[in-house]
Amino acid sequence: MDSERRPSDRGERIDDGGGQTLRTGRPLADGTPTDGPALDLHPESAASVLLRQSPRPLVSDPVSETWATLLERPDQGESDRPVLVQWVSPASPAPPPHRHPTTETFRSLEGTLTVLREGDPVRLGPGDSLTVRPGQAHTFRNDTDETVAFRAELPSMRTVSALYTVWGLAHERGSDDDGTYPGPGPVRSLAIAADLFDETAMSMAPLPVQRLLWAVVGRAARLSGVPGIDDAYLDSPFWDRHVEQPAWDT
Repeated sequence: MDSERRPSDRGERIDDGGGQTLRTGRPLADGTPTDGPALDLHPESAASVLLRQSPRPLVSDPVSETWATLLERPDQGESDRPVLVQWVSPASPAPPPHRHPTTETFRSLEGTLTVLREGDPVRLGPGDSLTVRPGQAHTFRNDTDETVAFRAELPSMRTVSALYTVWGLAHERGSDDDGTYPGPGPVRSLAIAADLFDETAMSMAPLPVQRLLWAVVGRAARLSGVPGIDDAYLDSPFWDRHVEQPAWDT
């Protein structure tokens, strides 16, 4: 069970001039941290405290330089909604604008998070929150020069599983010779998007058009044997093998 996991101690402490910082979250190769994207944490910051309390590992997407931990799971009776703490670097691209049939709530923990709701930017400083209503097109981005951390109440575990599938596949596929991570590839990405359509619709086209498009994509993926969302990527041991976990004690 997630609450019984025993992550190995990794990470290194550095002095950035403003106190000790823990550098962690790098992709692992045979248990050794690589030169991939790293997350610098101040151990006593708001997001770090939540990560320390989380019963689940730190996960990452080396493609978008994003990190996260799943604090609460509704399917395990912990909450009504899944709660994700997420870190986005200045290099992290904004997800495509999309809509959900349920609400989604963002609360900034560290730095200023910009949430675009129906195209209008709303800037959230530490402690500020915003709830996106059902059907509202939205996305988020980091407009600053520092990593931003926020807490999100997501629509369902299906959303979490889709994110973890994309991120996990990026780790499994690995990096190119130049150190960049290509991600899961377009065909698998389309299959995942088709699986998620009922819950997350992009704002690129009218819903009837998207419904037809994703039905065709989903059917083609199944016929060709390309899987979509895989709940196996929610398992903690996968992330302990692929992402450097923070060592809180020196």
